[in-house]
Amino acid sequence: MEKKFKNLIAISLIISMVCSLSINSFAATTAGQEMRTQVLYLADVIENDNMMNDFITRGEFSRMVVKASPYKDSVSAYDSNSGFSDVLTDYQYASFIKVAAKEGYMTSYLGGLFKPLDYLTYKDLTRACLALLGYTNDDFSGSQIAGRLETFSSLKLNDNIDKGITDFVTKKDAVNAIYNTLKTNKKGGTSAYGPTVFTNLSVNSDGDLNATGLTKTKLEGPFILKRGEALNLSIPFDITLANIFINGVSATLETTFRELSNNGYLIYYYNEATKTIYLYKEGTTLESSTMVKKGYVNHIYYSASDTITPTRVEIDLAYYTLGTSEAKFAFSYTGTISVGDQIIFIYTKNDDTSTSEDSSGDGTVTTAGTITSAYIYDLKY
Repeated sequence: MEKKFKNLIAISLIISMVCSLSINSFAATTAGQEMRTQVLYLADVIENDNMMNDFITRGEFSRMVVKASPYKDSVSAYDSNSGFSDVLTDYQYASFIKVAAKEGYMTSYLGGLFKPLDYLTYKDLTRACLALLGYTNDDFSGSQIAGRLETFSSLKLNDNIDKGITDFVTKKDAVNAIYNTLKTNKKGGTSAYGPTVFTNLSVNSDGDLNATGLTKTKLEGPFILKRGEALNLSIPFDITLANIFINGVSATLETTFRELSNNGYLIYYYNEATKTIYLYKEGTTLESSTMVKKGYVNHIYYSASDTITPTRVEIDLAYYTLGTSEAKFAFSYTGTISVGDQIIFIYTKNDDTSTSEDSSGDGTVTTAGTITSAYIYDLKY
């Protein structure tokens, strides 16, 4: 049954294993700034996570608020003639300004001006977020500004924001306000606003946003980075600008190279849209019970009734059930992994007792887990 292979063989890993870690590992109870930014990046509400402490212009914010609205995918249907004399048709945010003004998310100035290059004020920010939730002028009696500020605060849309009514807001302030808006119930509603706009967005039991679904659609991998290989040659964006996570913890390029040197290899995924790289090393818990491990294949077992498809393997004297069709094929006669091969594998710990009959004649055995993915470990270092 032994076969010799020189190339790395990757059997696809269930993406949800990585997605849950990559998003949920940013914070436990209260979402940190890094997570808030990442969620809005994944949702395409913000274009990048650069210069978060800079003031945001009204033009830039028009894109944010529209991208967080039900009109996020229909902006192209609007022409770039915003209707404002100070917004040129070739201005990159012209169409967003037109939608933002038409839907009441943002207001204009006397004389038909929008002032797209002016910085956004806290007053403008409160209006936009409340408008997303369905609030209009009719919901505020007396002073409109005071009413909006009070509602904005009572809904906790100002969490992680410390500004006065006329203060300019930063990009980070805008991210926090939109994030808070997405996880808040619509006016008169009983469910969060965000999932009504983004079908792949949900709210965790702790009240924070879970963007696992958004990540699933954009994640590339798995791949293996071996000691001596250059990460920048495998990633389609500038890694010096990337957000990097190792085992779900924020890391630097220096840390990545050190871990690669120490471990010999790292499994990685990347998201080009968010310029994020997720790396995992041996012993990693991808989820609560899913692990990455390396070992030698001692035996491959087949069912007594099916001698073509393997059901179980022994790796370093521990038994593992083969849980996916890809894994079963890899360990089969026509597959890529043989007895004696050193492999990297991803498995779900179960410690259950298997009662399947196979060619070993053992009958009932205790398995350490179920393999979902495997790789030939062919490092020559």
